[in-house]
Amino acid sequence: MVSKPTYTDQQLELYLERIGYSNSGDRLQILRQSIQNDALGTLAELQRRHLAAIPWGNSGMHYSQHHTIALNPHWLFEKMVNRRLDGYCMENTGIFFIVLRSLGYHVYATGGRVSHAAAKGVNNGLYLAIGHMILIVMIQGEKYMVDVGFGNNCATAPLPLRENATATYIAPSEMRLVKENLVEFTDPSQKVWVFQTRYNPESDWVPQISFSDVEFLPQDFEVMNFSVSQSRTSWFTKTFICTRMLLNLDGTEVKGQCVMTGHEVKRRVRGQTEILETLQSEGDRVRALAKYFDMHLREDEIQGIKGMASELI
Repeated sequence: MVSKPTYTDQQLELYLERIGYSNSGDRLQILRQSIQNDALGTLAELQRRHLAAIPWGNSGMHYSQHHTIALNPHWLFEKMVNRRLDGYCMENTGIFFIVLRSLGYHVYATGGRVSHAAAKGVNNGLYLAIGHMILIVMIQGEKYMVDVGFGNNCATAPLPLRENATATYIAPSEMRLVKENLVEFTDPSQKVWVFQTRYNPESDWVPQISFSDVEFLPQDFEVMNFSVSQSRTSWFTKTFICTRMLLNLDGTEVKGQCVMTGHEVKRRVRGQTEILETLQSEGDRVRALAKYFDMHLREDEIQGIKGMASELI
């Protein structure tokens, strides 16, 4: 039987501290008891806290000397827990995958396609190539979509694989899953799950990601990761972005987002957007990463962006 990577109890303790789960010294014991009592509710809390604590971003492609992304479980932990840096889709969801497995959840990963509506702002029914990681978690015979790696459009709670099961995204926005045939499919009988969001209950639904519930293997994600992080046509290699979710005071609800893109840092809370800071230089951006995202870059990482298209000059 193939051995699947897990984290040790010591690593899990550090991860829980990183996401702010419980102030108690025996937080891992508390968590395991919570999973026994309410596996779905505990999963939802872990997802919320992960989204608010570990930024979604692509600093490894811009603020580094190597400009590469590694999916090795040890490196994921070193980068996002020990160094307290960000991670993009397959990094953030990759570490969450291993954490959930280590806690005893029945979980596997699958691949998804990002819609043109999400990637290009054009809702034409088309999708990019498979390049996104989604988790399927099984609890009491039901499957749930779980994602912590889709930036400001990321699902904020586990969604059951049931059609039209609408849930609050970030109020007043909503999210749901539907099953559809993609316009480029040859066989009209083939359908996949589509994760959709809408701005409010009166707005149109917008497709974000399509995916099946077929399990993908680590070698599949290695190929996907290489393409997304290294292709000269990949948006990720040209633009730096960093986002994280914002929780209400008691941590029970995602109330908004903090987003750094281009020359601005913005905060969006319940549909209202506020510009927190305008960035004039690389020094401004490095300081803003520390201030708003608790990301503290080393000097060699800061120098890594020199000469790149994403450098602020």
